[in-house]
Amino acid sequence: MIKTIHPIPETVFIHEGAYVLGNVTIGEFSSVWPGVIIRGDLNEIKIGRYVNIQDNSVLHVDSGSSIEIGDYSLIGHMAMLHGCKIGKACMIGIRSIIMDDAEIGDGSMITANCIIRGKMKIPPFSLVTESGGELKIYPNKARTLYTIMGSLEYAELAKKHKIGNFQKLTQEEIQALEKKSKEIFQELFPK
Repeated sequence: MIKTIHPIPETVFIHEGAYVLGNVTIGEFSSVWPGVIIRGDLNEIKIGRYVNIQDNSVLHVDSGSSIEIGDYSLIGHMAMLHGCKIGKACMIGIRSIIMDDAEIGDGSMITANCIIRGKMKIPPFSLVTESGGELKIYPNKARTLYTIMGSLEYAELAKKHKIGNFQKLTQEEIQALEKKSKEIFQELFPK
């Protein structure tokens, strides 16, 4: 079900089993997969370009905080985002939870099953893991290029799903995406 106050670009793929409601903006070439719930009913949710929100993830806001997700970010299966800010080219791992007013810096990777508490700030390009309930933050260890590649791959996958093509990407397609991801990385993060 899609009931948003903003138009959805034609290049966006929203699976018929997803639920998108309210004040939600979705950028070009982004994708929303089965079981996803995006509720912008109390505040705004802004999703950038080439972002993928994978199966069974939940995005919600309250009246005090919105959600913003930067371009080329990858939100893994069953992630929970609530009133937070995700930078560009970030990966949020499977079953991770990002709470109100937390900020994930550009290019960071939050691995599976992490809980980022409210108001926590993760520095750009950090790799975050959780072990025994304790977060470990490794500065400048994220594999940001991998995230951009994943975002481009999901954009291609969405194009195929729109026409009912469920064939895997060819080796040539993968090589082209690898090349493009390096170019995008340089554009996003010039030295």
